[in-house]
Amino acid sequence: MSKELFGILRLISSFAVILPLLIAVWKYHRLDKVQRKLVYLLITILVVESISNVLWYQKINNLPVYHFYSIIEFILIVNIYKDELKKLFPKRFFYLLIAVFTIFSIVNMCYFQNLTTFNSNVTTLLGFLVIFLSLSYFYALLKEVKYSSLEQNPMFWINAGFLIYFSSNLILFFINNSMFATADESSRLVWGLHAIVNIVLTFFYTISICLNPKQQ
Repeated sequence: MSKELFGILRLISSFAVILPLLIAVWKYHRLDKVQRKLVYLLITILVVESISNVLWYQKINNLPVYHFYSIIEFILIVNIYKDELKKLFPKRFFYLLIAVFTIFSIVNMCYFQNLTTFNSNVTTLLGFLVIFLSLSYFYALLKEVKYSSLEQNPMFWINAGFLIYFSSNLILFFINNSMFATADESSRLVWGLHAIVNIVLTFFYTISICLNPKQQ
């Protein structure tokens, strides 16, 4: 993959969240609870990507940003699932998940993968946990007595996006940090594919924000 194409994909991937955010601002008072929780995640993504890109263009290592972002991202994702899975898991289960993940992230940061290294251990665990929550949500849907139009359910699109994104990138999250040693063509190809999958995830976010579900 050429540097030019990689640069374009990276920028689109970083700032594609502006589209669902603009839609969310336009119809904020019509958003339901899940959609508003998603907005918090989108705002966080935009802030993190903005900081990351500024550091990138100044040739400053931006990996420390993602060490802290991983923790915030997981907390926001768990917050989205907490009410949706309340029939399967008690609230303390989600608090336990957050506590264990946060402790693991800090230990990994201090002793295994420092701030200047890609936190592949943490992102791999993050991927497994979100996939578990995603599959749990689909299981919860199957157990529902009443059936509704899933295409009109914002959470369905969010959940499907998470499953596709984290499943597709699980191997990438687990790769050796040597991928960051050189910005060669193979590295650009892998992270270019990651950018494409991220754009697909943002597309699912956009569909979710555009829906007008019945207010509960």
